[in-house]
Amino acid sequence: MQEDATTYCLTLFVTEAMRVAVGRLGVVAIPAGWWVYTGSARRNMDARIARHLRREKPQRWHLDYLTSDSRVIVVSVTRHTEPECQRNRRNGGVVVVPGFGASDCAAGCGSHLRWLGATPDPITAGSAGAAVGCSLYPLERGHPCT
Repeated sequence: MQEDATTYCLTLFVTEAMRVAVGRLGVVAIPAGWWVYTGSARRNMDARIARHLRREKPQRWHLDYLTSDSRVIVVSVTRHTEPECQRNRRNGGVVVVPGFGASDCAAGCGSHLRWLGATPDPITAGSAGAAVGCSLYPLERGHPCT
């Protein structure tokens, strides 16, 4: 775990296409497949990540609307020292939901949620994890990925 990290990435797998209401973004279409979300927390990163891993929670952040849904699986969590927007651009992928997780983004990222593709085989899973970086953050006990 990187002690000086302020940026984190969640690799997500969406099991089937879905439409979900996401706060002020309204109803958005989320294709099935691999996704990467980039966020930051200057303090209490452990608490922020733990929140993202829980299904039951008040809907506060855009990501809450996805991670509360049983069709969304958090596959890995990584921490990074590089700035959030720089890491987000390096993740690659396609912007499908403009503005998602980027309400305060001044760098013009378009979205901090990127779609990596739909192929759900183990080879793609490894590629998706590698796309977002380093070692896995331990998932909370009882999470579907543990």
